[in-house]
Amino acid sequence: MSNSTKAVSKRRFNKSEEHMRKVHVYKDTALNAMQDASKFDTTIVESNDGYMEKLREADSTEYEILKMNMEKAETAEEREAIRKRMAEMDKERYAKDTENKTFYEKQQEAHRNHNLKILGSVAIVSGLVYKYRKPLMDMGRKLITKA
Repeated sequence: MSNSTKAVSKRRFNKSEEHMRKVHVYKDTALNAMQDASKFDTTIVESNDGYMEKLREADSTEYEILKMNMEKAETAEEREAIRKRMAEMDKERYAKDTENKTFYEKQQEAHRNHNLKILGSVAIVSGLVYKYRKPLMDMGRKLITKA
């Protein structure tokens, strides 16, 4: 029995295969960025909903007191003052909701810009690695042979 060893030839990728490999890197990065953005947006919406629910719970006690006072009110002025306070509470809640949405919108914009920077960096680095792959491989071979 002879123990023969065959030389393993290096597989060369043609241009279309090489292009597809590059596209997969971009595609995976873009998909991850989109999933991350979706999770971020979902978290923001849930956070705002939770906050608004807490505001409603906090206001519910005061609403109950105002309703009881409305039943006990003897004059039209007292009832009008109670209605004004209820309307004021609604305006305050609406203003807080608007403030939260503005804050969350800024957070989303910052997050989107961050994702775009990451995608741009991946595209640039991948492009440079692809363009300078031969010198990088040669440098790697030199490092391996020296060790």
